[in-house]
Formats: sequence, C-alpha cells, structure tokens
Amino acid sequence: MKHIKLLAGIAMALSVFACTPKEDTPTNKGQGLLNFMVKIPEQPGEYGAVKKGPYAPDEEIIIQLPSSYDDPVDITALEAYASFDNDCYADPAVPSVIDFTEPYVITVVFADGSKQTNTIKIEYVYPRVKVEKVWCHDNNTLQFQYTHWLNLAADQKYVYVLDCIQNLGNKIFVLDRMTGEKVEEIDTPQSMMCQIHVDAAGRLAVTRYNMYGAGFRLFIYDPAKKTWSDPIIDFVPDDEKGISVPEDLGERASICGDLKKGKAYVYATAPKTREYYCWELNDGVPSKEPKITRYSSFKDDWSTCMVKRTSVEPDANLYFGMTRYTGEEDSSYAEFHMVTPTETYRIDQVNYGPRILNYQPFTVNGEEWLAMAYQCSYTRWSGTKVAVFDANNPDKWADMNPDNDNYMFDFRLYNSESYGGTNYEQNAGMAVVVDGESAYIYVSSAAKANDPAEDNAAAHVACYKLSYSKQQ
Repeated sequence: MKHIKLLAGIAMALSVFACTPKEDTPTNKGQGLLNFMVKIPEQPGEYGAVKKGPYAPDEEIIIQLPSSYDDPVDITALEAYASFDNDCYADPAVPSVIDFTEPYVITVVFADGSKQTNTIKIEYVYPRVKVEKVWCHDNNTLQFQYTHWLNLAADQKYVYVLDCIQNLGNKIFVLDRMTGEKVEEIDTPQSMMCQIHVDAAGRLAVTRYNMYGAGFRLFIYDPAKKTWSDPIIDFVPDDEKGISVPEDLGERASICGDLKKGKAYVYATAPKTREYYCWELNDGVPSKEPKITRYSSFKDDWSTCMVKRTSVEPDANLYFGMTRYTGEEDSSYAEFHMVTPTETYRIDQVNYGPRILNYQPFTVNGEEWLAMAYQCSYTRWSGTKVAVFDANNPDKWADMNPDNDNYMFDFRLYNSESYGGTNYEQNAGMAVVVDGESAYIYVSSAAKANDPAEDNAAAHVACYKLSYSKQQ
C-alpha cells in the first residue's frame, strides 16, 4: 500500500511540473534589424529611422526626410543601407537603391532561422528653412598664390578673398557674389595682412597681425581712389613708450559697426592666451589704448579664438569660438560660447568637432542662426564641414546633441559634406549676406600640404543659401 501511495505522489509531482509554464530563457536568435538608413544621391548626410531597432513583427519603420512643398525630395531612387545584429540578415538582400514611392517590405532572417517582415516608409518633414550649396570653386579655378591662409568678407555685390600672409600673395581677389567668378584683384596696403572685413557701411578693411614685431594695424580701402588709408589703428611694440604687443595679435580679428561714423568695435586675439583686445571707435577715432579682457570661462589658454559682436548696442552679445590644439586627442578640444549681460550659453563640441575654424551669427526674418566651419577631428588633416544651427533657443543649447529626436530639424539644420585638405593654421573665412528672407553664407577653406595639386583641389571658396521653405 505504501508503494502505491509513493507512486501516486510521484505521478502527481510530475504532472504539476509538466503543467508549470517555462520561464523565458536566452536564445541565440539575435535582435534582427537594428536600423535602416537612406541617403539622397549627391547630397551629404544619411537619414535613419525615427525609432531605432530592434523591431516587432510587422512594425512600420518611419524615416523622415527634410523637404519643401515647392521642391519635394525625389524618393524614387534613394541609396539604402541596413544594419543587423550578429548572424541576422535580409532575404532578399537590401538593394543599394530603392524606390520608396510605396513602402519597402523587408524580410528579416534571425540567427535561429526564424523570419519576420517589416515595412519601411518615407515621410516628408518640412523644416522652416532649407540650406543648399549655390557654387563652389577650388584653386584650380581661382588661382590664389598662397592656399595656406584664405580669409574672406562680403558685401551686397562681391566676395573679397584675402590671399596674403607674411610676404607672399599680397592680393585681394574680388569675386562676383552670385557666381564666384573673379572680377578683379586689389593690392593689399602692406604684407602680413591676416584678416579682411566689410564694415556696416560696406567699407572694405584689412588688419595686419603682429608677426616679427609688425604690430596690429587696421586699414580702410577707398574704391574711388583705389588707395588704402593710413593705419586707423596702429598698435606697434614700442619699448620706449612701454607698449607691449603679444606675438601674433590679430591672427584672429573682427569688426562691428561703421568704422567712420558713430560707434564701432574692433576685436583681436593672439594664440596661447585667454585675453582679447578691444578698440572702441567713435566717428572713426579709435580709443588710445585697447581694452584688454581675460576671458576666464575657458579652463585653458586657446590656440585660436575668434571673438565677434553683432551689434554696437552697449548690452550686445559677445561670441567666442575657441580651439585648443595640443597634438594629443585627449587634451585638444573646442568650445563655442555666447555671452549676454547676464548669462553664458554653450554649444557642446559633440555638435561640431574639436576644431572651430570660423563662425558667424546672423539674423533672418527676426530669427537667429549660426553658421560654423569646423574640422571633424583634432588632427590638422581631418575633413572640414560647414554647419548651420538654429540659434533661437540658447536655453536649450546645453541639451542638444545628434542623438536627440528631430535634431536635424530643431537644431543642426545643415551639415555639409567633408572637404579635404591639411589645414595647419586652423583657418577658414566666413561671411554672411542677408538678402530679404534669405541669407548667403560664404566660406573659404585653406589647405597646405606637400602636394600642390592636392592643395589646389582642396582649397576653395563656396556659397550656401539659407531660405525659408514654402509652407502650406
């Protein structure tokens, strides 16, 4: 009898065990499709899915493309890329070019052989503005004498490119603003010219930097007489007068205002400091001495720093684009700051790169924008890109990064293809001309390596146009 009860107990236990649900256990199935990306032919940038994988069976995958109502993006032949988890793949394989007029159906094969299908759909998103390249000419066309250092300025008719540093070049190339074709050349007033400017009244000016004790100087051009003024600012080292000028002061310089009427400001910086020099001009007369300010918000001395101001009002914002280059990746970095009377706002380096070459804030249709030329890596031979940011909400700058949802629509609206060229001087020129509800962004990129042919192909001047998209 005892044996019968024991057998009955065992049978009951086995029955209970068999009915108990099994816990989920790890398998080698894999996660399948992780992301799907498309690229518009002959345009920079890739566009990934709004939601990254893995995806559920039959889940619709949405990819958003910036477009406009008046000129919609052609989706009949988009370049396509897919990323999968280990040992997972698509069957059939994803074509290199896909017509997305209708949603594309993909069959994903998992590592264990199981399958699922998903559909990939393109949606248009209509940003407030669009940015497009208008023209680009390299040095095979423009024929600068010295590609090592190219800076530019622009007015309503022309782009002025300074081809001059040390005793080489000594020319200003005048280009048609809308086509980039060369119109004429202008001789510079002296050697050692480093920066070129157009003031608020449209006057052309150049600044000389303090190399070999040459001093920091500002000259204004008279187009009627085709002559240059005597130095408006003449800040030259003088031991007897006790005037000390930092080496290379003016390597980065900017102006704000009308240099001959009312108030204007001139800013200059030198490498290996955290100080910027400012001259205030009143009806063309500069202050006797520059105001020297140490910008302590940066933790290290800069290698280069461009200080800019966009208004002569007393409470105007100041902008700082700083690069520190040490030759080591861990200690080389860049920072961008906007300083108001009450706050300092920063855009994190993850949004550009470790070398800011130049930048320009500007206003169109009452809204604030920022154009920036930067290098993608800390090395001098890394690629250069041009980016355009929506700068209307500085309170949100600190939280912005490329992983944010709608990043390309809400913050970095444009990021160009990468230009080649070794840029030893961390140099690019940048100017913006606002024309109604559009803005033309002009960029010059320097190049200097061991191969003149490579330099001529890499050094260039380009024009980009920011315009408002037509809305329904």
